[in-house]
Amino acid sequence: MPANAPPQNPTIRTPPTVHPLKRYPQAKKIYSRDRGRNFCELWDLGNGKLYKFLAHKRGVYESDIHALIQRSTTIPVPIIYREWVSAGNDGGRVHHLIMQKIDGDPLYKVWARLRGSVKGRIVAQLVDYLSQLRTITSSSIRSVGRGPLYDEHGFLFHERNTSHGPFSDDESFWLALTSHLRQSRSRTMQKALAELRSMMPHALPAVLTHADLHQGNILVRNGNIAAIIDWEGSGFFPRWAEYVLYYPRDNSRAFEFDNAVMRRMKSYPVARKFKMILDALDSSDLRIVEWALKELKC
Repeated sequence: MPANAPPQNPTIRTPPTVHPLKRYPQAKKIYSRDRGRNFCELWDLGNGKLYKFLAHKRGVYESDIHALIQRSTTIPVPIIYREWVSAGNDGGRVHHLIMQKIDGDPLYKVWARLRGSVKGRIVAQLVDYLSQLRTITSSSIRSVGRGPLYDEHGFLFHERNTSHGPFSDDESFWLALTSHLRQSRSRTMQKALAELRSMMPHALPAVLTHADLHQGNILVRNGNIAAIIDWEGSGFFPRWAEYVLYYPRDNSRAFEFDNAVMRRMKSYPVARKFKMILDALDSSDLRIVEWALKELKC
């Protein structure tokens, strides 16, 4: 275990005898998301702990992800004391966690007023943590629990909140990436896919990837990263995925931190171009599709 990782008892996987919101009636709701079956609520229990419940992702336990990170890296993550799954009212399943409340602020709230030297230190810390993540690899694209990879944001696959895989070779991964596009009867589209396949970068070995690493999930305290949170969407993604996901939208001051980190990450420019074209081929905007076809010389 890394030297700076505190000893932690195993996470309890059974529900408490009294529900957290009944045991702590003064708890305060600090976050809520209601998107049908992709719901989430976060409560401050007032005792140094948070209670979170959200839609269950089959085979995904955040405590397993945290344990892997703590065994393998010095990345600071919250302690998860208890994690369990219950039946929901709509036939689905609800995932519950009681975890450590980290003393810190989301980076986006404090970045603008930090001194240059502090900014540089935080950038260096995140770059180091991302490098450490790259040492945790897998021979297949999959979840940490060795099952299908959950793609919450639809980064890889056509729809959000779907699970695919595992994939142990580039060809099976390609077929899943393009399954919806390959249904097209357009000869132009089929030619474009053949051209795109030839430029697809190797995906393996897969790398443990956060997959939602924005400034709201980076907590800072006293000029250092106090914790990186919200790992439930992470898994073993293609080795180029974090770079493509993280690539900033533009060079504006709003993305000063992101650009500083990106310049020091291992770069995958071919993968970024590949993913841009793949996404463009799937666009409902004909002009964007035409751009992709032009890039592929189709």
